Amino acid sequence: MNIPFDETRMSHEPFSAQCPRCRQSFTVTPQRSEEPHLAGVGVTTPVAAAAQPDLLRSLAELLSGAARPGAQPKTDLDKWERRRILLCVDDAITRDRLRGAFDPSRYEVFCANLASEALEIIHEYRTEVIVLSPNFDPERQGGATMMQYVNRMTPQIRRRSYVVLMSPQLRTLDTYLAFANGVNLTVHPEDSDSFQAIFERSLRDFNDLYRPLNQASEIEPL
Repeated sequence: MNIPFDETRMSHEPFSAQCPRCRQSFTVTPQRSEEPHLAGVGVTTPVAAAAQPDLLRSLAELLSGAARPGAQPKTDLDKWERRRILLCVDDAITRDRLRGAFDPSRYEVFCANLASEALEIIHEYRTEVIVLSPNFDPERQGGATMMQYVNRMTPQIRRRSYVVLMSPQLRTLDTYLAFANGVNLTVHPEDSDSFQAIFERSLRDFNDLYRPLNQASEIEPL
């Protein structure tokens, strides 16, 4: 009597079985079926598999630019476009100290003696940071003129601008006086030599404050 047997349930590996009548054991070696694979995808041979690490390494080097002949490592100037800063400072000694405080590979510094000159620089070079003394261009009330210009900025432009007020009557990093004067940062002239470190610390706090808005608007931090 033939007993029906579901071949799909048979193991693909050799196995032992026992005859139910004579109790004799024997080994069954099933025929190995072809492994299924997706259409259009070739089966990887051992040689091809061994070559894959070298291929992937070469591809990674190509994408990273390391495999390009004559490729040079990026400099700081390539990684960071220089930030443009406008100095509207009345005292020449303080202005020179400020210029010397900035890393020239990361900052491009402009100086103005008149309010009209300062506005031209802002429009032509799109300066992002303005350092302003209240007594700037005193004959033409340049300090007040510059603050009027800042206060007329649209909210979008104002959030992309950083205004620093420098005066002997102000304390460095005084957030209350900065808010009261409508600026982002206050600096005492005695701290001119450390201006870059002070500015970068204040800018980090500013970007942390506006991070949710920048992410929602999909814009880069200042």
